[in-house]
Amino acid sequence: MADPHKEFLQKLLATFRIEAQEHLQDIVSTLVLLEQADDKAREGLVERILKKLHTLKGAARAVNQTDLEMLCHAMEGVFSALRKSLRTLPADHFDLLHQAGSLIQALLNEPSGRVRNQASALAARLERMSRELMDAETAIADAESAAQAEPSAPQPPRDGGVVAAEPSESAAPEVIRVAGKSLDAIRYQAEALLSVELGLQNHISELLALADDIAEHQEQQSRQTKGRKPEAVQLHGHLELRCRRLASSLSRTRRNFVVMRSQLMDATLEAALVPVSSALQQLPGLVRNLARSQGKEAILGIDGDAVQIDRRIVDLVREALIHLVTNAVDHGIETIERRLANGKSSAGAVRIRVAPCGGNRVAIIVEDDGAGFDVDGLVSAAARVRRLDAGQIAAFGDRQKLHLALHAGVSTSAEVTRVSGRGVGLAIVAEKVAAIGGELSIENSPGKGCSFSLVLPMRLATIRGLVLRIRGAPYVLPLSGLESVRALKSGDIQTVEGRETLLAGGRVVPALRPGEMLGLDRAGKNAADEQVAVIAHAAGIVLALLVDEVLAEQEVLPKTLGKQLRRIPCIAGATQLGDGSLVPILGLDDIARLALDGGGAAMSPGRRQDGPVEAKSILVAEDSITSRLLLKHILESAGYRVETAVDGLDALSRLRHGEFAALVSDIEMPHMDGLALTEHVRADPKTAEMPVVLVTSLQSPAEKEKGLHAGADAYVVKGAFDQDNLLATIRRLI
Repeated sequence: MADPHKEFLQKLLATFRIEAQEHLQDIVSTLVLLEQADDKAREGLVERILKKLHTLKGAARAVNQTDLEMLCHAMEGVFSALRKSLRTLPADHFDLLHQAGSLIQALLNEPSGRVRNQASALAARLERMSRELMDAETAIADAESAAQAEPSAPQPPRDGGVVAAEPSESAAPEVIRVAGKSLDAIRYQAEALLSVELGLQNHISELLALADDIAEHQEQQSRQTKGRKPEAVQLHGHLELRCRRLASSLSRTRRNFVVMRSQLMDATLEAALVPVSSALQQLPGLVRNLARSQGKEAILGIDGDAVQIDRRIVDLVREALIHLVTNAVDHGIETIERRLANGKSSAGAVRIRVAPCGGNRVAIIVEDDGAGFDVDGLVSAAARVRRLDAGQIAAFGDRQKLHLALHAGVSTSAEVTRVSGRGVGLAIVAEKVAAIGGELSIENSPGKGCSFSLVLPMRLATIRGLVLRIRGAPYVLPLSGLESVRALKSGDIQTVEGRETLLAGGRVVPALRPGEMLGLDRAGKNAADEQVAVIAHAAGIVLALLVDEVLAEQEVLPKTLGKQLRRIPCIAGATQLGDGSLVPILGLDDIARLALDGGGAAMSPGRRQDGPVEAKSILVAEDSITSRLLLKHILESAGYRVETAVDGLDALSRLRHGEFAALVSDIEMPHMDGLALTEHVRADPKTAEMPVVLVTSLQSPAEKEKGLHAGADAYVVKGAFDQDNLLATIRRLI
């Protein structure tokens, strides 16, 4: 039998973790502001942190989290000393305070013995820091006292003796806490009413169709009886009239239902709105700590964080912004020396701007004043990963070249680190934005910075979409990004350099056949070709989708496909139509990226290759049998042919007698290490251009620099090693 007391404590602990997360995020973000603040603002920020720490400490004591309570108490001591002196702390002191924030997070997530020991040691260091601050303040006060010949007139306290009043309970708007799952359940039921509305419309259409059939049958019988109206004909007329009256009555009921459903939906969605600041709180600390770890300086500015968005997309926005600001600091912001040499300030600026842009949409812009994209390097990296030929690259405009950065595996970094180098972050952002019907664009100013613009729905609910027929099957295309629809005439589709194109609005745009991209068979042997072109824009390009016909434009409620099916290419979700049928929703961004790769049809899963594709050979040099077998298994599972060598000399011998597309090598090996092996590979004309990936446990900057100077193309650290990391690197290089 369950212990009620134990269940209560578990619920209490879960509530504490939610509350503690809110306080911790506020503390960390205020820490960043405090480090950048002037003397005037410093007092208020210190007081704010002290209040949060005191509240968090009390809550931790209530649930018996003694380690967390101890760490909060030690931090309180530091800020109490700061409140008295209001002096500026050096950067290494702020490092300790940020480390304390990270340990509090670890204590909330996974309070292992190691984490508790670290918290205890850090608390002792913070207590020493607070004593040093107090001693320094006492020494300054004694010196000032000794220097005064006469006692001065009493001075008012710093705050003028007036304590700022806290807002009264009655003045604040009434706020209650509602469990997220309860709110989601209410919203789900409100959204499900759209299916009822669509079902009513479908029933009305069927009643009117039935009335038309009765009228036609009545007319046929009337002709057969030469104008006489027998009893059957009169009955048919009566039935037709009743059907039309019932359809009219149902239409009025439906209109009333639509108004009530709309009002209920608006109220429900309004209750689910939260400030976008809830997705931004951890970003100042992330920018600050990432910049310091790379010997850079970066300051994050945020505008418009009070704008409210749907609670369901907060996590998506948070994840996207983490990737974007990480990309800005890691790739965009230059080192202090380079910035000063280029006439810039030593600290790079990263700014997030949030603003409503009409039509239930919000724009989130992430910009930096760094070096901007190396477009040529980006195109070269994409050409290797996506196997683009010179003709395809020449056809790209500037915007299309920038959007190559959104493809998985495309990275301009030669080194794979814990932060970047795998070409995954921006691809995740593009995928997340497309999944909710958003748009993503990039602006680049070489040497001056880069800007990412996300246009997202403020509230996730219904969307307007076109119901299309493609190869005999219905699909929904969201109206966002749609430009026009036109009927095709003979000769509209022209083949240019092996690709189908269409002249639309004075522009030559690629013509794509979604049926081929989705691997659909034609509805029948005599089925007509696609007769309608839907012109739309996505991923920085304009394209034409060739479909059978447009069936309707209507409001639909999009649903995700679930974790098991979320990676289906070109499909963003599904929805239910009025007749109860489930219809896929097309992912326009996916389709556009396939078009960038080379027309789309050639990339479709249902398209057969002209001939068998020969697996590429890779040589693995590794003295550890365990690591050697692991690497061999990973690469062979990905479709590569693999040979192995036990050290550098063995690898050199195999390279002389075989043909390989790439070399994957450890550094520390007997007889000849990986660095010497790489130098021999680069010195031999036969293998000089062969990609070399060093996989090693050596992860100091000096060791990495040695590997890259020896001629390696990429450096994968075993401590952060995973098979996706390795495979993405190899795909990028060969």
